[in-house]
Amino acid sequence: MTSPGNGSGGSGGGDWTDRDIVLEYFPATHDRLVPRVLRYRLDDVGDGAVEVRERDDGEVALRLQAVAPAGNPTGELCCDLCQRTGTRRFLRVYRAEVPGTHGRRYRYLTACLDRRGCEARRIDDAPLDVLLDTDA
Repeated sequence: MTSPGNGSGGSGGGDWTDRDIVLEYFPATHDRLVPRVLRYRLDDVGDGAVEVRERDDGEVALRLQAVAPAGNPTGELCCDLCQRTGTRRFLRVYRAEVPGTHGRRYRYLTACLDRRGCEARRIDDAPLDVLLDTDA
């Protein structure tokens, strides 16, 4: 058996991915907890919005607009992307137009303000797939 540090990754060579390490050392891990290859990345745009981009070509798949906070500021929220919990100081609610509805329908998502940390903790694209689904 090779170790992750020697560069002979579990996928037939190269560097070990998070997925390789989990499957190699923790084979009984529930499928939901095994990291997957991410198809999307999230980029801050600067006006409080976040763009969901394809990792391959960088094409914008969706734009998330920040929702103004209201209610109890100490209430706990849970990030839909990485499952981290915290107050509004650390998380924000975003809305995205449902594709093909021309602004008539929106879906909402809670995400960490620490985009880099959230991306590092995120294990799949399931919440983003739901936002991009036009059938729901």
